[in-house]
Amino acid sequence: MEISIGCTGWSYDGWVGPFYPAGMDSSRFLKFYSRFFDITEVNSTFYRMPGTNDAKRWASQTPAHFRFTAKLPQMITHEKRLKGALHDVEKFLDALRPLDAKYLLSVIQLPPSLSFWEAREGLEEIMHMFARMVVEGRHRSWFSEDAVRYLTDRNICLVWNDVQNVQNTLPVTSDFLYLRIIGDRKIPQQSFGQLVRDRTEDLRKWAAKLEQQKDKVMFAAVLANNHYEGFAAATANKLRMLLGLDELVWKNQKKLDDF
Repeated sequence: MEISIGCTGWSYDGWVGPFYPAGMDSSRFLKFYSRFFDITEVNSTFYRMPGTNDAKRWASQTPAHFRFTAKLPQMITHEKRLKGALHDVEKFLDALRPLDAKYLLSVIQLPPSLSFWEAREGLEEIMHMFARMVVEGRHRSWFSEDAVRYLTDRNICLVWNDVQNVQNTLPVTSDFLYLRIIGDRKIPQQSFGQLVRDRTEDLRKWAAKLEQQKDKVMFAAVLANNHYEGFAAATANKLRMLLGLDELVWKNQKKLDDF
């Protein structure tokens, strides 16, 4: 199993100092980030439809091996609840085409109120748009026997997540895994960039669960969020080491002209 571990986003002012060199302009953040991590989940697309220029800029700032995932806009998932969203999905995917091979997956994060049964019709309308489909269902019905069978038959990945109020039973429904390590909203944004909560034991359990699947799936993408421990880059690095991967060392990266 190939595994890529990164963060849900890269543009955080609180990371300047702990991760980004002091004085670094935000326009250089992604280039610096991609020197250490090989994947990111674009969170900003959840709040607004991306533009082609966004994708061109992201592509130009990252190496050839780097990969992006991106969340569908909440207009599609939360407002329209996947109904009548075909045109919007087309617009979303068209905007990201400049990423070319760097674009790995689209993440369909659904609201907790949206059941599998309600979402099914919308999924069937748009599923042909995706080479691989990733669905984060947070309503309990997504973990029912019927839902798991439906997703497995179509090789649709049901997201594994560590998020407040979701009792994820961790079914494997596709030939790959997508794990979102999110946490809750108790850590405020002004604390991002420092580990304010120690969840090493939880990460150890996640490492064990991933290890159990190493001979069963092709690859796994794991994305950590600041809300989990306070500093997503450090969380991702901690999980890397728990999985026996090399520690990433970004300290003392002071030469701004290199980025």
